Amino acid sequence: MSSSRRPDIRGRRARSLAAGGLMLAVVAELSSAGLLGLSGWFISSCAVAGAATFSSFSYIAPSGGVRAFAMARVAGNYSKRLVLHAAALRRIAAARAGLFDRAAATERAQEDGLWSGELLDRSMADADSAGMALIECTTPVAVTAALTVGAVLAIAASTSIGPAVVLAAGVVVMAVIAHRTPGTAREAEQHTRKELRAELVTAVDAWTEIASLGAAEQLAARTTARFTRLDTAREGAGRRRHRAALTTGLIGTATVTATAATGSAPDAPAFVFVALLSLGVLAQAEQLANAAEARAAAKAAHRRLMASGPHSPSAPTAAEMRSWSTEQGIGFADYLLPPMALRPGRVLGATVARGAMLVVTGRSGSGKSTLLRALGSSLRHATEGRDGRPAVAAVAADDHLFAGTLGSNWRLADAALTDDEIDERLAELRLNDSGLTATTSVGPAGRQLSGGELRRVYLGRALARNPHVLIVDEPTTGLDDRTARHVLGILANLPDTTVVIALHDVPVCLESAGHVTRLPLDHTSQEAP
Repeated sequence: MSSSRRPDIRGRRARSLAAGGLMLAVVAELSSAGLLGLSGWFISSCAVAGAATFSSFSYIAPSGGVRAFAMARVAGNYSKRLVLHAAALRRIAAARAGLFDRAAATERAQEDGLWSGELLDRSMADADSAGMALIECTTPVAVTAALTVGAVLAIAASTSIGPAVVLAAGVVVMAVIAHRTPGTAREAEQHTRKELRAELVTAVDAWTEIASLGAAEQLAARTTARFTRLDTAREGAGRRRHRAALTTGLIGTATVTATAATGSAPDAPAFVFVALLSLGVLAQAEQLANAAEARAAAKAAHRRLMASGPHSPSAPTAAEMRSWSTEQGIGFADYLLPPMALRPGRVLGATVARGAMLVVTGRSGSGKSTLLRALGSSLRHATEGRDGRPAVAAVAADDHLFAGTLGSNWRLADAALTDDEIDERLAELRLNDSGLTATTSVGPAGRQLSGGELRRVYLGRALARNPHVLIVDEPTTGLDDRTARHVLGILANLPDTTVVIALHDVPVCLESAGHVTRLPLDHTSQEAP
């Protein structure tokens, strides 16, 4: 079976599962309403028959109907939960898979840092909201519609058309009110809460920097203002929900009364049957307000998911740079410096032998980082890794560490690394001098490490990949001269890896190295041949 047909088959299965769950939900609610109405009629009929002197009322058939409705209700509720949650999880999984497919397809955007952790977290939450809309929105609407139709038909058949019409009109009015109730109240409240939570986490994480800036009072005032906005949003949402619930409750009460009063049958069992059946339908219709909020949240989440994704910057794309990678080394040509560079419009090119180093140097704003990102993206498209090794590994200037230990972060590059092997590599980078081991906790985003330690940890993680091409932006940032020379010496002696680094200034230890190819980018330089 071709891979292109598998998503279609999975999509059909997911839709079939959702349809089956909706049918089971309808069956369960119809059984609940039927149980309520039939039980009321049965009890009333028994009471009336017991009060009569001579009565031929038979309780066998109605009691069997009550038991049947009760069993159908239990089985339907259990089955619908299983099926609907399975269908919702499939929708969530599909939405998340689509999100990561788009992220993987926009490789340039990942390298430029536009797929941030915050964007992915928000998109994952949106995927959950879109998937859960099946349970929170679609199911209540479908069940209310089916229950209303069934109750209207049952009331019309057992009494007259009058009470059936009144019940249908009451449900329509409640649906209109629910639809017109602001559905974004919960979303606004959640957005305000998320902003407050993010600020509190940032404040705790960066308290030392905040205190040194003397910004504690300003931050406290801003946080207090956010708390006030959150309380205001909660109160406003609560008032709107209360008004909607009160209105629908009054309409429901009036509808039940009018429905029972317009019945043509004067006997008490019919009156009780119509009243209880109408009450069950209207109780279900009250859930339409929550369904409207869930629908608004799901629509907003869907719009963000479709629109989420980074917009490509004006930097060169992989298609605008010719690059190649062979057993002998790498090369690129026709690279046009972008508009944000100091010398835009210049065309550059270079070749680097296997095991050699290309040094990209120049002052800030000359385009060094942009060139490195474009080269990494282009080489990934130009070649695949050979001998099981990745084609390219890159260390950006603002790389990221996940909360956990050094070992857990480095095993993202090589899952087979042991603690002893990690400790040996830490010693090679002289990180053991700071007491760092594989079990050292790095804290949120690596904030427990210094800037120089972070650069070496990033570099060591990339070296663990053993790539054919290693691209490093500013490898000596935060390092003293002795440690910087040691790190550059490691990079200059990788016999099977071609290294491309960006530096503001080329140190003497690289100036005299015969295997270094300089590609100057500042205003005093010439293009590389």
